[in-house]
Amino acid sequence: MTLALFIFLFSFAYEDGATLLAATLGAAGRLDIRFGFASAFLGIWIGDMGLYVVGATLGRKAAASPWLRRFVALDSLAKAESWFQRRGPFTIVMSRFLPGSRLPLYVAAGALKLPAKLFGTITGICSAVWVALIFSALHFAPGLSLVSGKKTLWILAGVMLTGPWLVGKAAMRISEKTRVVIRSCRARVSLLPLSPSN
Repeated sequence: MTLALFIFLFSFAYEDGATLLAATLGAAGRLDIRFGFASAFLGIWIGDMGLYVVGATLGRKAAASPWLRRFVALDSLAKAESWFQRRGPFTIVMSRFLPGSRLPLYVAAGALKLPAKLFGTITGICSAVWVALIFSALHFAPGLSLVSGKKTLWILAGVMLTGPWLVGKAAMRISEKTRVVIRSCRARVSLLPLSPSN
């Protein structure tokens, strides 16, 4: 129970690290898998809801302040809320696989009035699936022939810990390069002489 409580609290600081620790300890037989899964899942989900509450309380107060209204027009906030109602759920799902994106998105979800029930359902399902994937991967790791013994668990844990971060960084670089190419193409097209009208 002490390990499960530690994992629950650790997940508020580092979700993926806490989940990997719980899965690794469970696969090694040092922690009951049910307790490990529950502590990692609840820690992640409660943390997600906490970010939403922060956005819903502080974000809305900030939006109503005269100081902020000098910089952000009310129609801009309305457009942002409308966009989040349409695209927010999909964005929240994708943020589970992009490290560093969850904190600002979840706070924004609360501030831009995404329904709490919808947010809780999406993040609950995503958290359960994410934790289940990590636990499943580490559960079947000993059957792999990569490395013998317990080393496989720790190597796989390291790969899974750094993998999403590396994928996120690669996706950001590809996105930036794509934007540069698109801008360059647009600039070249704008410089082309217009054909004379017949």
